[in-house]
Amino acid sequence: MKTNTIVTLSITLTIVFTVVGQLLVKYGMTQVGSSSMQAARLSKHLWTTLLNPFVFLGFGCAFVAAMTWTVAISRTQLSFAYPFVGLGIVLTLVFSSLLFGDKVSLQRWMGVLLVCAGLFVVARSK
Repeated sequence: MKTNTIVTLSITLTIVFTVVGQLLVKYGMTQVGSSSMQAARLSKHLWTTLLNPFVFLGFGCAFVAAMTWTVAISRTQLSFAYPFVGLGIVLTLVFSSLLFGDKVSLQRWMGVLLVCAGLFVVARSK
């Protein structure tokens, strides 16, 4: 496989696993609920959180994303690859709105457009 193909695939997989991981952790936390900050309850909540299958899978996705990221940055410049991580922000915002009903303000959408414009510039710079 050519280096450019490997880099593109590695960056894409990093973004996909990062976004899926975030969505799984969020879904798991909707099952677990928010934490009381009392010390006696915090430990139980931590274990409940870590043992939730969706949170656990989300952390697994984060690990896979880290592994694919190491492949990407071993084959290209970090200054080229890293801006594409911003696409994860864009996709997470879109899917959190669609899947969890998150309210996304006009200002956030404008920020997303700026991120996309920056990604376009970086992608054409190599």
